[in-house]
Amino acid sequence: MSSRICAAVIFAWALLGASSFPVLSATPQEYVQRARIAERVGDYGKAVDLLTRAIRSGAAEAELFFHRGLAYEKLGNLEAAIDDYTEAHRIDPKMSTALNNRGSVHYKLGLFDQAISDFSAAIELNPSYSLAYYNRGNAYYGKGALDRAIADFSKAIDLDPSDPDAYNNRGWVYLQQQKPNVSIRDFDRALQLNPEYTLAYYNRGNARLKAGDNDGSISDFSKAIELNPEYALAYFQRGNAYFKKDDLDKAVEDYSAAVRINPRYADLYNNRGWAFFKKGNTVQGLRDISKAISLDPKLAKAYVNRGWIHKSQGECPKAVQDFATAIGLNPDDPAVYTYRASCFQELGRDQEALSDLERAGSLDPENPEVLLSLGALREKYGNFQGATDAFRKLVKVRPEDASAHYNLGIALGKQGLFREAAVELTRSIDLDPSFRDALLRRAIVFEFLGYAERARKDFARAMQLPEGSPTLQTIRPPVNTAQLKQMLGSP
Repeated sequence: MSSRICAAVIFAWALLGASSFPVLSATPQEYVQRARIAERVGDYGKAVDLLTRAIRSGAAEAELFFHRGLAYEKLGNLEAAIDDYTEAHRIDPKMSTALNNRGSVHYKLGLFDQAISDFSAAIELNPSYSLAYYNRGNAYYGKGALDRAIADFSKAIDLDPSDPDAYNNRGWVYLQQQKPNVSIRDFDRALQLNPEYTLAYYNRGNARLKAGDNDGSISDFSKAIELNPEYALAYFQRGNAYFKKDDLDKAVEDYSAAVRINPRYADLYNNRGWAFFKKGNTVQGLRDISKAISLDPKLAKAYVNRGWIHKSQGECPKAVQDFATAIGLNPDDPAVYTYRASCFQELGRDQEALSDLERAGSLDPENPEVLLSLGALREKYGNFQGATDAFRKLVKVRPEDASAHYNLGIALGKQGLFREAAVELTRSIDLDPSFRDALLRRAIVFEFLGYAERARKDFARAMQLPEGSPTLQTIRPPVNTAQLKQMLGSP
């Protein structure tokens, strides 16, 4: 028997009950026969005892140490298993199965380099050893060497195209590489080979969820639950799929089922709390998310969610505290800095808001929301060059956004760069001819450039348009048309 390891699942072996074997004086062969019976009924402790007696009776075959290694492995005595597999290979240097099994134990211990070395040696002895390729693929996955893992799973499939585990695990690695559609093909094949493969349904559900196929993912998670009604992660992920479909009642129902099965899983409470909040039940939302934090004080996203709820309730001091904790746990998440900056602004702490926005901008330099807020705050405190830089980046990210050109045009105008300002405002008007304030701002710029007639034409055209433009994202109050009219000397 050779050990098989799986990167995505932990197997549980059921003991079929202890069998009683009389321990009398016997020949090594009799001890071995009894040990094999003990193995078959799952009494691995008895198997170890009998094989040990055989070895002490003078038998020194590699197979004895190999089988005792298997029994030790089943019992969880991994160090003893390694010793026996090593001895089996010493006695029979061509025993590739001993190397494979020793590699599987090293894998279980998280010793991926040693595992890879063992599997590679087994493959060198037996180049057609598909299981060793499969196991080495899992070890490479454990190291984060995803391309090598895929190569080994592919070789295992070439050697044994009927192995659903190899397809399943290769699909899982493709999914980690953000290739959900490729991974789905592997999960499909695994399920063709084994239609009752619970894990493959779960994994394909994750792939479909990532690919945006919410209904398909729900179907797969439902099948996984049908096969294993206590599959907490399947309920959890199906809840996430329902959440994406905005079916909050079913999402909460699934999260609750998962909580019943695994009440110590913090993510369940976090997600259920957010679903409750989206349903309008703020009290239950806060209760669940706080429970998540009590279970896992390092769950940064739970602090972010609780902070957001506090912010939505006008409790920015509490929100700032939660956002600060989230940043301490994960200082490279730009979104949290923007959330805290918004709270700082509401509290009148603009300099702290500016610092947070600068940090968010360094982490996510093309985020349009950050660039807009950063430009506005820099402009507010007289840093017109800094504002211009932010708005130029915004225009580059959103070249077809009329409001981006509008904001850049104003920042340029405040630096006295009126001709450049006119170009940007003109671009804004070309993109949205109904942009009333852009026409009014260009009228001001034309006036400063000495183009009085153009300025009056823009003013007259603007006055024929309705105030406001709800489709545009601006950060400025509307232009005071009375003052502008007086400036232009318009009738």
